Amino acid sequence: MMRRLCALAVLVALAVAAAGAQGADSLAPAGAAHNWLPKEGWVWMHWLPFEEPELARALGTTSAAIRAYLSDDDHVLATLASRRHEDVKALARYLTRRFDGRVPAKRLAALRWRAERMLTQGHLAQHVLYHTFHGPAVPAHSQQLFGITRDAFIAARQQGLSPRQLAAREHRDPATVRAGVAALLADEARQGVRSLSQSGAQAKRMLARQTADLDCWMASPLPKLDPNNPFGGRDGGPGHGVAPHIPGCDGSVIAMRM
Repeated sequence: MMRRLCALAVLVALAVAAAGAQGADSLAPAGAAHNWLPKEGWVWMHWLPFEEPELARALGTTSAAIRAYLSDDDHVLATLASRRHEDVKALARYLTRRFDGRVPAKRLAALRWRAERMLTQGHLAQHVLYHTFHGPAVPAHSQQLFGITRDAFIAARQQGLSPRQLAAREHRDPATVRAGVAALLADEARQGVRSLSQSGAQAKRMLARQTADLDCWMASPLPKLDPNNPFGGRDGGPGHGVAPHIPGCDGSVIAMRM
């Protein structure tokens, strides 16, 4: 866990350093970069405090439409809620109601606050839902996976190497690296359920998305316009990386699997 927290600190520092042309989320510190994210584990491990299908139903739309909407992270889900005359706090309570009576009051309040932020913070929502490999697991275990330090892993990625190319450079079997990453992601999903940060169903949903994206991530360099988003499209957005020989891995937001 300490290794993951150290890796999380590095990822946060990198994200803050890369300023974009647009404004940061409304709860970001003054002067923060557009892609600023809070130093909270649930954000970086993609632990959503509610079920994605329930969010779509509450907003009167579909998961695919939400993904397209959040491809521009100046958009916030609260706007869609307001069109249906939904109050953000009330919607957050509704979405997290499965935890009512099952978790301590302090934890329930934290989950509701997370849900509110998912509704009101555009980049945060985009990241938690769709930046499937932007997290601490791989950098924290780069020695185990690639035989190199975390700093060396980050440097290699920033130099343009895909994980598959890095594995080859370090004489590591790409299939073994892939399996190792899959195991780390599965462990994170279980941690989210054990810590009462997400439901088992949502953990399976996110893990399925990450697993579906894994081959594309293995083959993709960092996006040039936003190198601190390890799984972005060619425009720095939340789409697949750039490995057109893999179906759906062409940088397109819409092409990514739901």
